[in-house]
Amino acid sequence: MSIDATSFATQPVLYRLENRAERTACEEAMRHRKGEVVDTLEEQLVEWLVTETPSLRQQPDALAQAIQDQIGEAGWEAFGTWAWFPWRQTWVRLLPEAAFIAVRTNRNRNKITSEEQDILAAKCVGIAGLSVGSALTMTLVMERTCGKLKLADFDVLELSNLNRIPTGVHHLGLPKAVAIARAIAEVDPYFEVELFPDGFTAENAEAFMEGLDFVCDACDQVRAKANLRWHAKANGIPLIMETSDRGMIDIERYDEEDKPFLHGRISDTMLEAMRNASAWEPEFFDAFIDVNQASERGVASLQAVGKTLVGWPQLYTDVAAGGAHAAQIIRSIFLGEHIPDARHYLEWNEQLLESVN
Repeated sequence: MSIDATSFATQPVLYRLENRAERTACEEAMRHRKGEVVDTLEEQLVEWLVTETPSLRQQPDALAQAIQDQIGEAGWEAFGTWAWFPWRQTWVRLLPEAAFIAVRTNRNRNKITSEEQDILAAKCVGIAGLSVGSALTMTLVMERTCGKLKLADFDVLELSNLNRIPTGVHHLGLPKAVAIARAIAEVDPYFEVELFPDGFTAENAEAFMEGLDFVCDACDQVRAKANLRWHAKANGIPLIMETSDRGMIDIERYDEEDKPFLHGRISDTMLEAMRNASAWEPEFFDAFIDVNQASERGVASLQAVGKTLVGWPQLYTDVAAGGAHAAQIIRSIFLGEHIPDARHYLEWNEQLLESVN
């Protein structure tokens, strides 16, 4: 059954209180929308001021004056933002956007400098597929490795997805894109997200790719995987693909001149065949996954799919590690580090066993 993702709220309603019209609208909305109210604005403001000037922690009088200076003559009623989360039936009061972001990313410093955080804020990442892709999505949001995400997924959340997608049972049966967008909004209501609830398709490919600085292939369909690479190369956008077997990760630098598809594993002719294919063929699969390099359990699982297994197994430890590795690579490339076009295996358990033996 098809579900219209656009019928679900995925972003909170924000009322910026410094704006008189929005303040009036907020007062009216709060009279009619009853729900839980969370107001820690004073604590948030203190945290912001102290992160900006750590010495204020030991100077209560100076801190009190700094608070008054920020609030100004308009007072608390005109400071900050009220966020209404309709799916939670909850009001949350927050710092203004710039201050909120400064505090939320403060503990990134100095592993990510303020100047680097500003560079990252201007970046946009597209992720096609929100099963394995959900871990990368949330990692990018937690660190604010970019300022905007485009998320493409057509599927609905099933119970078996909850071994690797960080959401709750209250989202079962809803589009994955809705569940992930809500998770993002609950961490960072100011984060910009654009959803493509039909998944990544030939019809929406140009809109999905527009404005991207990086794209992640986390989808299953051979046609989508081929089209992602065709459009990434045509638009000069780097691509990353992470699998959940042996930590295999592909960094494809289509932002560099004349890079072949998937490090030369896919010819132009094969890519065109993939773009028009209705199902996986053995030669397509072998181009993406070198069976000789797969784990023993991975090969056994592949042979069991459709027989004793309904699908390819994916552990959250593998998915989470892959999302973290991919996010680190994306950040490094955004910040100008030289990361070459290559395939890597980042399997920590193998290294651990080697050190023991």
